[in-house]
Amino acid sequence: MAVTWNTKWRWHTGYNADSVEWCPIESYRHVLACGTYQLEKKDGGTDVTDQPKQKRLGKIYLFSISGDTTHLSPIQELDTAGVLDQKWCYHTIQNYPVLAVVTSEGIIQLYRLMEENGTLNLRLWIEDTIGEDMLALSVDWSSNKLLTQEPKLVVSDSSGAVTVFRIGDERLQKIGHWTTHSFEAWIAAFNYWNTDLFYSGGDDCLFKSYDVRIPEAIATNRSHEAGVTSIRNHIEVEHQLVTGSYDEKVRLWDVRQLKRCISETDVSGGVWRLKWHPFDERFILAACMYGGFRVLRVEKKVSVISEYLEHESIAYGADWKFDETSLIATCSFYDCNMHISELNM
Repeated sequence: MAVTWNTKWRWHTGYNADSVEWCPIESYRHVLACGTYQLEKKDGGTDVTDQPKQKRLGKIYLFSISGDTTHLSPIQELDTAGVLDQKWCYHTIQNYPVLAVVTSEGIIQLYRLMEENGTLNLRLWIEDTIGEDMLALSVDWSSNKLLTQEPKLVVSDSSGAVTVFRIGDERLQKIGHWTTHSFEAWIAAFNYWNTDLFYSGGDDCLFKSYDVRIPEAIATNRSHEAGVTSIRNHIEVEHQLVTGSYDEKVRLWDVRQLKRCISETDVSGGVWRLKWHPFDERFILAACMYGGFRVLRVEKKVSVISEYLEHESIAYGADWKFDETSLIATCSFYDCNMHISELNM
């Protein structure tokens, strides 16, 4: 299969870029959120790396990118703490698209996408604290497949814990907290087919499974050779899940049998994010840190079919646009760059 990438736009993000997320809601699929963070500088211009508490500044940029877009320019810029992860809910809540953001101050924020005077803006709706002196590292929604007006969210953090919340009564209700990894819990993700189940991956190389009704992990897998950094359940293919790791491998799993993966594939870079194609169940987009970006094809095993190496720093953020144009957003860290590319498959 011939696969080519065509870079349409490049945009300098100012702060270090680590997250890009297209809105999946049909009327708002032209909307893209880019999250960034940067260590606060001393007066002398050096990072405050010798301080016990490094303050991380962050910005969220909101873009509207459609067929008549000629250049990139954000329609909104929000100041916040450092953004570590963002995820859109796959359906509206109370008729609003909602973006979940987790920050370097251990906070989860929910923003509503609202139209005011003909312009789209994110407005803070709900926020809560995960804990003090920690970074909230990842977030996932339970409702990507099974729609509900009171979805759950799972957040992982730098203390090695995962916390599950439910939206209710205009607030986040904590329904469980698991202190589970020896080091950072880099990632947490739901089973979208059974939202009582969720998973986490940590810097201790462990991949764990949970049931929200049980106060400890129900299974632990030790097959990753380095920290587990990405987990993504498939919305269209039941029981299918992928994980990524600092060991530069993508592993394909059947969630009914998590003792051993179906296959593992070397992608020549530590894997930070994995995204299933929104309309074609065969393909995965991978952000591979120092290895750039990859498109993977899933058949009986996972194979690399294309790579994108035009970023000059750590490949952290990647997402497919939720339409038939095959647009991809990617972002990289120290060079503070976001690219919008078209994939020809």
